[in-house]
Amino acid sequence: MGKSTGSGEEPVTTAQGGVVGVTYGVKRMKMIKGLLAGACLTGLVATAPASAATQIVNSSGVLTGATGVLISGVSYDVAFLDGTCASVFGACTVSNFAFKTQANAILAARALLDQVFVNTDLGMFDSNPALTNGCADTVLCRTNIPYALTAVSTVTIVAQNNGGNSFDFDNPNELVGKDSSTLPLDTFARFALSPVVAAVPEPATWAMMIAGFGLVGGAMRRRKITVATRIRFA
Repeated sequence: MGKSTGSGEEPVTTAQGGVVGVTYGVKRMKMIKGLLAGACLTGLVATAPASAATQIVNSSGVLTGATGVLISGVSYDVAFLDGTCASVFGACTVSNFAFKTQANAILAARALLDQVFVNTDLGMFDSNPALTNGCADTVLCRTNIPYALTAVSTVTIVAQNNGGNSFDFDNPNELVGKDSSTLPLDTFARFALSPVVAAVPEPATWAMMIAGFGLVGGAMRRRKITVATRIRFA
C-alpha cells in the first residue's frame, strides 16, 4: 500500500500495514489558539480604565475636585481646598506635596486646565471660575499647586482659569503667609495618586473569552482521538 500525507485544514490519511489512521493538521490548532489569544487581548483592552478625568461637584454645583487626572501617564485625584497650607496639607512641609519640582507642578497645572477646568454637563467650570471651590470671582481663579517653601511663603505654580473665552495659562506664584483663604482669587490643589481598582470585564468580553477556551479545549480533545480501522485483505 502507498502512503499519502498532507497538512492544513483537511485531514491527513495514512495507510500502512492494513491500518488507516486519521489525524488533523496543525493549522487548525494554530487558528484556534489565535482565536483564544484574540479573545484574551480583547478582554484586556475592554477592561482598560478610561483616561478622562471625572469632575467632583457638590450639591451647590461647586467644583470641589476630580478623579483620574492624567499627568505624564500617571493618574491622580485632586481636591480644591481653601485655607492655610498647614490645614490643607496636614503639615506645611514639602514632603506632603505631591510634586517637588517646578517642572512637575507645571505639568499638573496644565492637566487641570485641560482636563478639569472645562465646561461639561455638570457645570460651566471654564467659563465661570467662581464655580471652583475657594474662588469667589467670576473673572479669574488661581489654583495653587505647591512644590517648595520659603521662610514666609508657599512657592507654587498657578493654574490660572480666566472666565469667558479668555486664554488660560500657568505661571509661578508665592502665597505670602501661606494662606489662600484671605485671597478671593486663590485656592489650593491637593493631589494624591489615584487608588488602583481592578478592572472587571463586561459580560460580552467574558462570553468571548469562555468561547475561546471552549474551542481550544474541544480541539485538544479531538486531537487525541485517532480513528483506526483495520483492513482485511481477501
